[in-house]
Amino acid sequence: KGVYKTELLQEGINLMWFMNWNDEGVIHHKYFNFFPVRALALVLTAIECCINEWLQGIKEDIKFTSATYGAVYNSHLGSLLCFDERTAPYKLLERICTNLHDIGWYVLTYSSVLTFML
Repeated sequence: KGVYKTELLQEGINLMWFMNWNDEGVIHHKYFNFFPVRALALVLTAIECCINEWLQGIKEDIKFTSATYGAVYNSHLGSLLCFDERTAPYKLLERICTNLHDIGWYVLTYSSVLTFML
């Protein structure tokens, strides 16, 4: 699919910010359209934490704190900003973030319609 376009990333965003009509991505729509790059870095960091918890094949609780994952977050943010800089003429990161937002809204709206119909 491409860099920064995995189903896991979209699923995390949907669950955190677009799960129901009271979530932050819905209530504070103007701040999430397009999806914030810093929030994207946070989701990538959370995914890395989850991977680390299962690294040995057995789930190990790892605290998700700024002390533990601050450097990881900054690394992901730096990679995103570098990606944005190097693909600036194509506005790829903006398009990815817009797509992440739009799919979050679509899934919320579509699931709401299905719930209403049932």
